[in-house]
Amino acid sequence: MSRLILSKVGGDLNDTVKLDQDPDLTLGAEELLVAVEAAPINPADLLFTAGWFSVQPQIPAQLGAEGVGRVLQAGPRTDQSLVGRRVLILPTFVRGTWAKQTVVAARDVVPISEQADALQLAMLSVNPATAYGLLHDYAELKPDDWIGLTLANSAVGQHVITLAKRAGVRILAVVRREEAAEQVRALGADLVVLDGEDLGDRAAAALGDRRLRLLLDGTGGPQHVGELARLIEDAGSVVTFGAITGQAPVLPLGDFIYRSISLRSFFILSWIRNTPRERLTRIYTELAELVEQGVLEAKVEATYPLEQFAEALAHAGRERRSGKILFTPTAVA
Repeated sequence: MSRLILSKVGGDLNDTVKLDQDPDLTLGAEELLVAVEAAPINPADLLFTAGWFSVQPQIPAQLGAEGVGRVLQAGPRTDQSLVGRRVLILPTFVRGTWAKQTVVAARDVVPISEQADALQLAMLSVNPATAYGLLHDYAELKPDDWIGLTLANSAVGQHVITLAKRAGVRILAVVRREEAAEQVRALGADLVVLDGEDLGDRAAAALGDRRLRLLLDGTGGPQHVGELARLIEDAGSVVTFGAITGQAPVLPLGDFIYRSISLRSFFILSWIRNTPRERLTRIYTELAELVEQGVLEAKVEATYPLEQFAEALAHAGRERRSGKILFTPTAVA
């Protein structure tokens, strides 16, 4: 029963990621043994291996944050009815999902649809949940309200567009390439603006006299928030969910003081930790139903067995991929 582990923080993944062929799978009283059907490679996983994530690896560290699988055994102080059930494994960066079998705390799983595609379910707990939180936790959005969205063609951005359109919320999307603009238009973005010089002026011209209730920013740095903040209504919010520039978002002082624009953040691990269990289960059940209906879907470019981890990690690190890369450790009936 193999799994992937990190033997050293930083450096070449070909040297630091190892295939552990004989893992210790001792089951605690409040834990579950899960056979992993599928688990994606996310940017956060790669940051974790480099020591650049909020959770620091404890070497040897188990790898893989999220996934889906089927419960094989349940500890004596857990719900025994979970045995045989398909479950969503929530990210902790402590118990890994890049494994044929993994031991996880019972509190870190959610029973999930038996009918939906396993690859899509494996990607459910991070990006779709982030999109849901961004749309529901910072403003009471109504049909025909407008939001702004940078990095709109990212995995999170695509799910934001899908969920917003279902709610009748209008979207001003910012992307960096024309190919990405075509992609987000097809998803349903109402207005699309290419990033670059005079971004604020061009976005303002596209928006006209309408104003944004929220600006969801995945880019970071002073430019995007700074230029787009004037399009936000008084007392509106900027919510940052990422920073591909590696820089913090900057809100102009006048918008912050005189117009009461707030600058807030979303981090999936904090959201999972702070969301009441009943609501968390309800949200993930709702999202899984949308996966089953074909409403929520992320493009998959390739899948790999654990034994081909070097090829999988290299593929995941390529720029301008057309979809996600996943491990498929086991196929469970």
